Amino acid sequence: MTEMPSERLVDQRLRNRAIDALEVLAGGNEGVRAAGAVVDDRQPAWRHLSTYTPPEIAELERVHSLLLDACAETAPIQRDDDFIASGWPERIKPAAADALALMLSRGRFREDREEQSPSPRG
Repeated sequence: MTEMPSERLVDQRLRNRAIDALEVLAGGNEGVRAAGAVVDDRQPAWRHLSTYTPPEIAELERVHSLLLDACAETAPIQRDDDFIASGWPERIKPAAADALALMLSRGRFREDREEQSPSPRG
C-alpha cells in the first residue's frame, strides 16, 4: 500500500506545477499554441501554501488578476487562434515572466521528499 504524501510534499508539488503554468503563460502566443487556451477562473488555493514567499504570492496575484480579466473579456472564445487574436496572451506574458523569474530564483522543490527550501539541482 502506498503512503499518502504529507501536506508539505503536496504543497511542494503544487508550487512546481505553478512554475510549469507560468512557463506556458510566459510564452505568450507560443504558450497558447503549445498548451491551448485553457484558463481556470476558480479561486486559487496557492495563497495558503507553505512553499511561497510573500513576494511570490504578490507576483502570482498579479498574474491571476490578468487571467481573470482575460476570462471576463474572452468568455465566449473557444479557439486558440481567437484567444491569441484577443491580445491577452501577450498582455499576460510580461507579468508571467516576472513571476516565473522570481520563482525560479528560488528554484523547484523536490517532489519525493519534504524540504524547507528548494534544493540545488545538479
